Amino acid sequence: MFNFDVNILFWSAIVFVAIMAQVLFGTVRVIFMVKGQKTVAILIGFLEATIGLTNIILVISNAIKSGINIFIILFYSTGFYAGLLLGMIISQKISRDILSINIITKNHDTEMEDLLRSHGFGVTCYEGSGMEGIIRVLYVVCKKNSLVKLKTLVKSLDSSAMLTSHTIEGLSGGFLFDIKSRI
Repeated sequence: MFNFDVNILFWSAIVFVAIMAQVLFGTVRVIFMVKGQKTVAILIGFLEATIGLTNIILVISNAIKSGINIFIILFYSTGFYAGLLLGMIISQKISRDILSINIITKNHDTEMEDLLRSHGFGVTCYEGSGMEGIIRVLYVVCKKNSLVKLKTLVKSLDSSAMLTSHTIEGLSGGFLFDIKSRI
């Protein structure tokens, strides 16, 4: 189990790279599936499956030749971790970082929309009817990294306000927080 030689280290490194690539491709494939890009997701899935099968064959054949070795197990686990980490980083780069936020409040004054606008957020307001009567809905489009600031501002005026957020695809026109220009 603790046999060590250069050959084991070499194959452990190969396993590390292979599992890292497999997990990375899996993460990116899911992103493209969610975005509805079927062809890209299928191609990435093909690569992911090819790497996965190759990795399984590699690990099993290595275990048959030299027995189960702690180095292969550690490199496999570390490669899985690295693949997830890289996948999350790439996910943040690929994913849209523009959100649509609905703020639902029972407060009917304009204090919240004025506060949000004074902090650079574009706000569209309208009234609706809820279970307990008339409500005010504020619609805001902002970058994902501005969401915490937006929530903090909203909760400072109405701790019971409900916020929902959705990722936006295909945005054109309008005002966007932190860009402060028309897009």
